[in-house]
Amino acid sequence: METNPISKLKNLNLSKYPVDEINSIMKEFGKFGVVVMTLHEGKSIIRARPNEPNETFKAVSELSYKPAKFNTTFQRASTPNTTMFYGCVVPENIAEGELDNARVTSIFEASKLYRQEIESGEEKVTFSRWIVTKDIPLIAIVYHKDFINNSSHTNELHTAYQAFLKDNPNDIANSNTVTEYLASEFAKKETPHDYDYLISALFTEVVLSQGFAGVYYPSVRAEGKGFNVAIHPDFVNSNMKAIVSGECSLYKKAKHIVLDNDTITEIAEGEIEFIMQPITDPRFHSGREICNKILNGEIII
Repeated sequence: METNPISKLKNLNLSKYPVDEINSIMKEFGKFGVVVMTLHEGKSIIRARPNEPNETFKAVSELSYKPAKFNTTFQRASTPNTTMFYGCVVPENIAEGELDNARVTSIFEASKLYRQEIESGEEKVTFSRWIVTKDIPLIAIVYHKDFINNSSHTNELHTAYQAFLKDNPNDIANSNTVTEYLASEFAKKETPHDYDYLISALFTEVVLSQGFAGVYYPSVRAEGKGFNVAIHPDFVNSNMKAIVSGECSLYKKAKHIVLDNDTITEIAEGEIEFIMQPITDPRFHSGREICNKILNGEIII
């Protein structure tokens, strides 16, 4: 009988949703090292939410985490029991030429149109910018071999982690085994069913039970060049605030996209509702006709 907890997890039939068994097996991991990533006061987090046709958001709650009553499936870092705030961040001191725009990462993550295998289309997406007001402690999942060299930030975190293990030699073998396995779960690309996220989602619940706010991990859809956070609502409510939101139109042709700013609103301290204001300045808003000309190569930017 297999006694290795990693092998046990790999041999499970996830389609049966063996939640209790997964939780029991993860307790067998034993002691292993982790990387703590703290988002400090003033750090920006970008969140994107696709709009349904003719939908306009008017409340901060609509920009934030999914309400518990609508949170019915497993996602990469959340379970039906625990909804989470998903957003994107730009690391400090990244190398020149690396992805430094959290809006781009959030489009990769949130846009339905971008991921669809269709030739062309248009989609409305609402962005919101959130500011950390008090430190938010996260566990970083930065060990996946395919992502380590895709970003200087990931490489730096991985190097620091390996240095930590050298100072704790008794933990090296188990730490590497467990963290590499967890990283592979967070890095899953093919996830046609919500049960494909069982391991990463349930591990996130373990992280929360240890007093952390959530997890920090490379964006799979950005090939590890962008970074995501999943933060528990308690920390969102007490350690973050929304400061600005705006609607954008995403235009797609083949593998190319153009993003155009449509509306914007500043969100005042304590404000729970708002009204989007149209952007008319041509420096910031191009319009459908010009965006399509850009996609068709009639205008070079």
